[in-house]
Amino acid sequence: MTKPAIRVLRACSLTIALLGSVAVVSAVSLPDMAFAKSGNDGGNGNGGGNGNGNGGGKGNAGGNGNGNADGGNGNGGANGKSVEKSGAKPVKADTALKTTKARTPIDDLGLKPSELGALNAARANPNALKNAAPNSRVGRIAAYRDAVLEGRELEAELQEKTALFESMTPPDREIAEIEGALEAARTDVDVKADEVARLEAELAEAGGEDAALQDQLDAAREALTAAQAAEDGLEAELADAQAYAQLEAEIAELETRVEAQPEVERSLLEAAANKPVTDAVEAAVKKLLGL
Repeated sequence: MTKPAIRVLRACSLTIALLGSVAVVSAVSLPDMAFAKSGNDGGNGNGGGNGNGNGGGKGNAGGNGNGNADGGNGNGGANGKSVEKSGAKPVKADTALKTTKARTPIDDLGLKPSELGALNAARANPNALKNAAPNSRVGRIAAYRDAVLEGRELEAELQEKTALFESMTPPDREIAEIEGALEAARTDVDVKADEVARLEAELAEAGGEDAALQDQLDAAREALTAAQAAEDGLEAELADAQAYAQLEAEIAELETRVEAQPEVERSLLEAAANKPVTDAVEAAVKKLLGL
């Protein structure tokens, strides 16, 4: 064999060896793929691989190779499955976020804002209620609020005075009778005071050494002291009777005003409304006003 031919054979052998090494390395590096190879001067080789992955953790790989050498065929395939676990749970794409509707102060009363109509202005802040024009919607609602607060003050005052009244002792007689007795007592005091003054003058004219006049003077002074004590007692009795009667009259007036208060409040609320005012509507307005 000639030297040129030998060189050609060596070059072919080296090329074949290199190609074989590459095939081995590829087979080791890609274990999930399979190759089928047939070598022929007129041979063809085809290879295909597909892989899919989803939340369930499955994977497929396949490879096919065909080669023709004098009518010969070669096929190769490989399938593999793998399972992956994740800490997160699958979430449906069509899951909608749920929102919670904010509750209003009147939700518990079973009313809708539309039932209040213009009285929804009761939601205004305290400064708006304070500074609103009297004839405006908010101003009329403010007048209603003030009436409610005044009514509550009346009720508190009535309770306080009623408790005081119940702790007092009723007078034994009418005021007119006490006043008559007191007038007589004052007259008696004046008479006895004049008597004391007369005796003191006589005693002084006698040089202050008259025993009989002295005894009369002492007795007159005692009588004056008793008359003054009676006068004082009647004055205290009259004061107590008057205080009792005054408190009784104040309670009666408060009871009348408290009794009329609901009608006063309702009329003011109706003046601010543009729809019929029911007990439920009034309760809702009070709640909006923080009453």
